[in-house]
Amino acid sequence: MDDQMNYIHPGKISCPHCTSSKVNKNGVRNANKGDMQEWKCSNCEKYFRTPVENENIVFEDIEPGKILHCKFKQPVKIHGATDVHFGALEFHMEKFQEFIEEVDSDPNARWFLNGDNIEFIPPNYKISQRGQAMEPDDQHIQFIKLIEPIVDKLLFVRGGNHDMIRSVNLLGFDVSKVMADMLKVPYFKLPGYTQISIGKEMNWFLVSGHGKGGGKNGDLELDKMSAVYSDGDAFFLGHNHQLYTKPIDSLIVDGEEERLHRRWYCRGGSFLKYAEYARYSFFPMIRTGWVTMEFNEDSIKAWTN
Repeated sequence: MDDQMNYIHPGKISCPHCTSSKVNKNGVRNANKGDMQEWKCSNCEKYFRTPVENENIVFEDIEPGKILHCKFKQPVKIHGATDVHFGALEFHMEKFQEFIEEVDSDPNARWFLNGDNIEFIPPNYKISQRGQAMEPDDQHIQFIKLIEPIVDKLLFVRGGNHDMIRSVNLLGFDVSKVMADMLKVPYFKLPGYTQISIGKEMNWFLVSGHGKGGGKNGDLELDKMSAVYSDGDAFFLGHNHQLYTKPIDSLIVDGEEERLHRRWYCRGGSFLKYAEYARYSFFPMIRTGWVTMEFNEDSIKAWTN
């Protein structure tokens, strides 16, 4: 097997009858095919079984050059939660609760954490700790409790400059990697491809990264990303708190004819209200929210929330 194609995200167990991921173990049953884990769906109240060995899942880092595979039987809506900044004084709890409710209520919804998941201002850091509502360790613990209702739909975790870079540079460990391990999902330290397979034939490529540039023109960094990851169909970045989606159309060769090929640029927004540092520097006011990408068998759609 190609070493660039050897990470398969097993997903969380979902009901084959109604696709709900709200399922509970109901004991192990011995069958002709070996031991089977029995499950009961809380949504439709039906039972189903999976091989016990499917439970022995090892979640690994998605190293540079590797690809994360996510397989779905039907179209899926993937919500990007970037720059949540949980623990900041200006954290928008109401908007993030809206995000949780949206993901939780849709059986075909999945999501990912894209960095700056917590505010994380360590002691003696170059900026004041007064910008956060609780200590970094409490941020980590309370955030995991907050997202518990939708952890079963989480595809992966990525770190950003607030959480990953600060913790690595100052403390020698990656707090975002620890979070991914606790949540039992793959961890992206750097930008990379996620293959979104819909049904048996359609494969889309989502390219995601936290982002680095802080300029007004968010497309400049997306242009760089799409040049490096040229097989991408949707490109997602956070960091600068801009919130928008933008179709990028081009003409490609399809047999003997040209065909319109649509890709998407996405800047994922944030869950941070107008912060003091932004007021001090006269940064423009940006709408709080997130981006949703819908992957279908014949197209991708993207919008802001």
